Amino acid sequence: MMENLADLKMETNQPILLLADKLDIPVKQNDTEEKLFFALAEYLEQVIQTDFNKLLGILYRVDVAEEKVRQALAENKNQSSGQVIATLLIEREQEKIKTRALYRNK
Repeated sequence: MMENLADLKMETNQPILLLADKLDIPVKQNDTEEKLFFALAEYLEQVIQTDFNKLLGILYRVDVAEEKVRQALAENKNQSSGQVIATLLIEREQEKIKTRALYRNK
């Protein structure tokens, strides 16, 4: 089951800021985690409605499988699609950060 925003428990806003930078979403470094999350979710909601191919490109660039997105959307019908996908993207960025740190320390 997918985690809620509150359950992500990020130490910093780094994953969201990385995503905002990759996707050219205008945010401020000192914005709250919640504000950053909703800016990302709103951006994704707009992309879903206007340019589905762009969404597929984003999923590819961040390395989130389409099947994982379909499953998460089916399991989280009480959240907007943008919020569900934002959570998946953040989780993936967190995994990448942890992996890089692990290999950097070896």
